[in-house]
Amino acid sequence: MRRIRIKQTTGTTVPGFENGNGQRVVRDTGFASESFPGQRVYHLRCRRCEFQYGANGTDILKRLCPRCQGGARGERLRDPGPSLFAEI
Repeated sequence: MRRIRIKQTTGTTVPGFENGNGQRVVRDTGFASESFPGQRVYHLRCRRCEFQYGANGTDILKRLCPRCQGGARGERLRDPGPSLFAEI
């Protein structure tokens, strides 16, 4: 039996990307990963249970939901601070 490799056409960190386990990238949080130096934390949402959590960029492709799929606990999600250019 031959294996067929599918070329990925979009980056795994692009908002809207969904991995094979139903984990969708919501946004780049802009914060550095606490578990993987040099990576950023991305906000993910599980399609099955809607659980939201953080993951570093290297984990997104094979990530499982921590709540309904038994995946590893996600990274801490933090809200960005106020912008200096916020509308008044």
